[in-house]
Amino acid sequence: MKGLGIALATLFIVLFFFLVRVLLSARRLVSLSDEPQSVIGKPLLFPMIFNHKRFVPVKDQFSNRFLAVGVPVGLRCRIGNLLAVDDMSLDLHCPLGQGWSWKRALSHLSCWFSFDSGRYLHRGHHELDLREKLDGFLRDQNQDPAQWPYAYLLGIPQFLGWSRSVVSWWYLYTEERELDAMILEINNSYDEKRNIFMKVSRVSEQPLKVPECSQTEYLDDYYKVRSVSSLPQSTFYKGTWTKTIFASVFEKVDGLVTNRFMDPLQPASWKPNASFSNMTTIGVSGEVKMATRMTCYGPALDPTQMSSFQLLKFLLQWTVPGILTTAHIIFQALRIHYTGLMKMNVKTPVRTGSVARHATKTEIDLEPFFRAYLANCVEKYPHPIELTYLPCRSFATETITLRSPPCEKDPSNIRHVTIEPTDPAFYTRITNYATIETALNTELLPTGLYADPSSQRLLVSDQALLASILNSPSLKTNPFATNPKDLPNILSWYRTSTTTSFMDDFVSTSDPISRGVYFQIVSKERLINRFALGSEKLLGMYTFLGSCLLRWVVLESLTLDTDLAETSIQMALAGSASYFLVVRVLSVAGRLFFRF
Repeated sequence: MKGLGIALATLFIVLFFFLVRVLLSARRLVSLSDEPQSVIGKPLLFPMIFNHKRFVPVKDQFSNRFLAVGVPVGLRCRIGNLLAVDDMSLDLHCPLGQGWSWKRALSHLSCWFSFDSGRYLHRGHHELDLREKLDGFLRDQNQDPAQWPYAYLLGIPQFLGWSRSVVSWWYLYTEERELDAMILEINNSYDEKRNIFMKVSRVSEQPLKVPECSQTEYLDDYYKVRSVSSLPQSTFYKGTWTKTIFASVFEKVDGLVTNRFMDPLQPASWKPNASFSNMTTIGVSGEVKMATRMTCYGPALDPTQMSSFQLLKFLLQWTVPGILTTAHIIFQALRIHYTGLMKMNVKTPVRTGSVARHATKTEIDLEPFFRAYLANCVEKYPHPIELTYLPCRSFATETITLRSPPCEKDPSNIRHVTIEPTDPAFYTRITNYATIETALNTELLPTGLYADPSSQRLLVSDQALLASILNSPSLKTNPFATNPKDLPNILSWYRTSTTTSFMDDFVSTSDPISRGVYFQIVSKERLINRFALGSEKLLGMYTFLGSCLLRWVVLESLTLDTDLAETSIQMALAGSASYFLVVRVLSVAGRLFFRF
């Protein structure tokens, strides 16, 4: 208890000095770009109220409040120690395989709120700013970014590296500064997301009156950032999109969603009774299933114009609700489930176009071996084919095109097939199948889950053609068949039997370095599944504890007398055996627990 008290006191002191730095620093906007630029709007703090109401199959409602921050897209800036937007000098991203670092901790402590472009639209590419990522996304949607020279992002910022954003809103404006399109980043509780692009239309033709004096201003002291106001031609704008993401554990992946928006840059949308944003879910039979309404708790605030006392009161009132958003959502879901109102659905694999959960380092490390396997199969295929491979979108955005050698001689008869794993766990599962036939029969099988019965873990445009490519007779090899003693000892341990998988056979014919890397990865994966409940982080904790125990044994043996050292070593070995026995028992108990 004493140690816990010290830890809490230390945390309180750190947060206190963190808050003091925010309040005492000058809150002037400083542009991080050397070039003059023109943006729409300015950084604003939006205290929001979210009201959720369900109509079908049961009636239920709840509300939540959170803080959203709006930033002009393309503006890289800092506002004192309060807000950092696309500050490339900060180390806000933790690469896979790297743990805690002082530099990253100090980066998060340098600003109360931060926007990291790597979290938005497609994951990664932290070297790009928000505007560059937006332009890339629009081009992927076959849209011309020049249609929308202005954009404004409303999202949940990071606080000490933590952020839980259910939806992020991108408002796209034309050259005439009218809202014309929207991008909704939908994030579910399973770390999955889908980016929805939609054109919006006016609900009415009555334009809002914009004060002339507020249309243009400079945001910084050096007159490099020119801000213009929006010029809406309607009070409301509307758009519709098809629901293709497992957004709620109580909903199926079907139906339509209609949205109605107000321009967030106009003070009329900040009134407590104004419908800042409405979202209505409509079932396949046309019934209204649920509706959400978002309103402003008060006017949007310009942080550069707030006094220290106003800012202190605001941060204490609105920072915590944002941190507790996930806990609030989980609580409401459990309440609905355990009161018998509705039953939770099993999560389905994502559909094409969606982004799966973040991949683990093991999954990313195994992907090149599967890619090499596909390339080898295509290279040896005797007919002209073109295989388009889309690596799992949770960590890659590239598209790989592979062509068989006969394509050069017969380009007019090329057959095409596309393959896309929807789940990063595919790369670990694929290493466990004895044959490619078994792998395809399993991975291509529709899940039959209630929320999305046709969902699959592997998406293939032509299953028969893919099976033909991967089952080519020239690929039938078994490098271990001639001499079973050549089977690496590691295989007989990490498999449940001595039978090798087809991926083992393929990699065993490659160069020694690749073989060593592959078997090291799959051995680690076996450790994770056997002892750490499938969690790489938990295995890391085991490794840390084991290394501490080993160091203690070595130190004891060096510092104690011979008899005492032998006794200490025996005790340490007994403790090590007990430790790994407990780990084994916990892993078995964990599997039984998660089975039910």
